[in-house]
Amino acid sequence: MDPRSRRSRESLREAVLDLADRKPIADVTVSAICVSAGVTRDTFYRHAEGPVQLLADALAAEIDAAKEILPPTAVIADRERSLLAHVRRRSSVYRGAMHPLLAAPIRSNLEESIRSALVSWAETHPHIVPTEFVEPSAMRIAAAYAAAGTVGAIEQWLREDDDDIDRAVGLILAASPQWWLR
Repeated sequence: MDPRSRRSRESLREAVLDLADRKPIADVTVSAICVSAGVTRDTFYRHAEGPVQLLADALAAEIDAAKEILPPTAVIADRERSLLAHVRRRSSVYRGAMHPLLAAPIRSNLEESIRSALVSWAETHPHIVPTEFVEPSAMRIAAAYAAAGTVGAIEQWLREDDDDIDRAVGLILAASPQWWLR
């Protein structure tokens, strides 16, 4: 991506995050994002389909950045804590994207991030995987189930307005199949 496009994308992401921090994403308009980012509508639509998709992309970029700073040896609890720290830092944005569940693109990005991390975890720790899940398609089912449950737990955590990350991590891990944690 050329530098000008990269700057536009970053300006758009910052603008949507700022606006979604102050009001529900359903109330954020393309025009408001463009004014805040200092770009045209044409530029907006070269980078996003709409405000919700742009917000989902901005949040996914932050999650990816948070994952990159974790050491490869980080355990699941550390990865979960990193994800929940991001969600807590952006709690008003996530709450503003819930009606009553997270907007589909945001929910999908969270699930995909968790799903891919779990599959990678299983691939790098094959000794923890029960025989029922050794087959790749079975592992994808197990990871999808765990990811959807984790996102559901995050949604409930946001509804509870609870900022205790360690408690939330503990509850999510306690509800998870124990073989993931071996």
